[in-house]
Amino acid sequence: MHTNVIHRLFLGLLLVGAPLALVGAEFHVSAAVGDDRAPGSVGQPVATLQRARDLVREARRSQPTEPVTVWIAGGDYLQGTPLVLGPEDSGTAEAPVVWRAKVGEQPRLLGARVLKASDFQPVTDPATLARLSPEAAGKIRMVDAEALGLKRIGPYPDVFNDTGGILSLFTRDRRLPIARFPDRGFMTIRKILFNAGGPTTRKWEGAAWHLLEDHPTGGIFEFRDEVAAKHATWAGQLDRGVWVKGYWRIPWQNEAIRVLSIDPEKQVLTLAKPIPGGIGNKYLRPEGNGRESYWVMNLLEEVNQPGEWCLDFKDRKLYLYPPSPLEETEILVADTTEPVVTLRDARHLTLRGLLVTINAGAGIQISGGEHNLIAGCTVRLVDEYGVRVEGGKNHVVRSNELTRLGSGGVFLSGGDETSTPRVPAGHLVTNNHIHHFSELQRVYTPGVNIGFTGGGNGGHHTCVGMTVTHNLIHDTPHAGVLLGSYDNVIEYNEIFRFATVSNDMGGIYSYDRYTQFGNHVLRFNYIHSSDDGDAIYFDHDHPNMTVFGNVVHLKSKGKRGTSFLYKIGYQAQFPQSIDCRNNIAIESNFGFEFVSAKPTEAKIENNVVVRAPTPFTWSDLKGGKKSKTEPYPSGAQGVYAADPGFVDLAGGDLRLRPDSQVFKDLPGFKAIPFEKIGLFVDEYRTALPDPELIDRAGRHVQHETLEGYQILDRK
Repeated sequence: MHTNVIHRLFLGLLLVGAPLALVGAEFHVSAAVGDDRAPGSVGQPVATLQRARDLVREARRSQPTEPVTVWIAGGDYLQGTPLVLGPEDSGTAEAPVVWRAKVGEQPRLLGARVLKASDFQPVTDPATLARLSPEAAGKIRMVDAEALGLKRIGPYPDVFNDTGGILSLFTRDRRLPIARFPDRGFMTIRKILFNAGGPTTRKWEGAAWHLLEDHPTGGIFEFRDEVAAKHATWAGQLDRGVWVKGYWRIPWQNEAIRVLSIDPEKQVLTLAKPIPGGIGNKYLRPEGNGRESYWVMNLLEEVNQPGEWCLDFKDRKLYLYPPSPLEETEILVADTTEPVVTLRDARHLTLRGLLVTINAGAGIQISGGEHNLIAGCTVRLVDEYGVRVEGGKNHVVRSNELTRLGSGGVFLSGGDETSTPRVPAGHLVTNNHIHHFSELQRVYTPGVNIGFTGGGNGGHHTCVGMTVTHNLIHDTPHAGVLLGSYDNVIEYNEIFRFATVSNDMGGIYSYDRYTQFGNHVLRFNYIHSSDDGDAIYFDHDHPNMTVFGNVVHLKSKGKRGTSFLYKIGYQAQFPQSIDCRNNIAIESNFGFEFVSAKPTEAKIENNVVVRAPTPFTWSDLKGGKKSKTEPYPSGAQGVYAADPGFVDLAGGDLRLRPDSQVFKDLPGFKAIPFEKIGLFVDEYRTALPDPELIDRAGRHVQHETLEGYQILDRK
């Protein structure tokens, strides 16, 4: 991207408004050479963050008007007890409390413990040895999880869509994969025998999306010949617990379900519990389409590659195929869901330049409080969100690196949407690089969550008055940004390679009701490079939305791919309030699609479509049925079969030249500040990421693909 560094640095300083230099009490921490009996001076640091917290409290009590800085040296800080900072650890606007990395060093805060090589023993039990795959014979090592005091050792619940509540294993630089079959990709169902919920005919429109809570089993299906031997093997382990995870009916549901029974002769598998909507392709009930995808997980029989592991819930043992010799490898176990660091009802407190990593819960959580800042930190290899901000006022998440996350990047909530006028929380998420996330919870865990947590008919949470700006978000199986609640601003973000596995999802996506949602501004975002995703996607209602100056270049390769999609829910009963102006859609299957957008009640004008087979489509909704109509935009639009005058379309510089045909055809079109979109350099982010590592062109990218889930709802 093109970068206006001076403009962005100035903007960044205005956003935080904090002094660049602090004078006051200083304490020093060093895991390597510190001693908690020391005073915490530069020459005599303390050893633990907890002791540093005690010193900060003493300083705040004796000198409440002086700022405090805690300097943390490089090294490992294993947080057996999570670091919790509260009101007594807080600062003020004039005297903040700052916890920061020592200059040139990066302390590593871990929510994990190290497993020693001696904790792993050879497998000697004959019955267990007989379960090992040929590839793993003689290589698997065992840990007595119960004897070692590990707590999160199962069993899984009958149905779940996250980690299932068990521990996780890591090395220093990666999450170790729990065993599965197949190792990559999916098995597919041959035929559905019993849906266990949802419609049982092909009349899917308007059918109940329900759960058969009282039914003694879940769905029942036939498995394929080529995996029959595998299923027969798994049938022998049902007493230990066998779970399969799948996209059972549509690509936005991904539950793991316990297996009740497997009949190897009939090649029939019965699930233990129903799920909402049942199993089987939503549009081809009752038998499905024979392409529903699933895999088996956490079985010793499938530990067959270095790094893979499983938990045996019956014997309370952990089995690992070591990724390298254990004497040379640091294996860490994350066994708590508490965040590594929590700011609870704290005020004017900063975390700066820290590496927060390896945890079964979130990385950093802010609950309540006001005016806290998370800046220049790296959060990676945690199983939940990188940063959670729940309630409070005016918190800032700025210039952080959030990656290899089990769920999403930043979760936001707060404000009051029921008062008149509504009360904003005022949280700011800016200049963060959020990438390669949703690795464990694969749907509805976006780069930034602004008020919507789930699919179907639920998932709303209060999230009023947030600003999400100048973030770089990419590489995720599902959503870039999820949007709900009221009065939020999403601007100057770059979002790409989203919906890499599940389609029917947007770079920016909402699904919410007219009565609890609206007045959002989406402007100057650059959304691109998604084979089968949609860019800005309102999947239900969209009252009082301003969508202005966004640039979309999807390069669509699948059957979906709409740059700007306005579906309709209850809003047909209310005046239309679409404000969709000055946007650009390039090389998508559909440029702009509107349902029940009445020209007298909407502003749809000065939009540009380039190289799209279907530039604009309109539909009308009457009596619950949708019918195509002739286009009726409220103003002029520009449609081009060739480049209308970008600076460098092939190279990704999508500024319009002054002599562009767009300005001649649409005199009201305003130049989009494309060069200002994305990350900027500031005191916390001193350099932009290497373009080769970001790999916008996708030269080195490999993603799982999910086939057989064409969505019929909108066509």
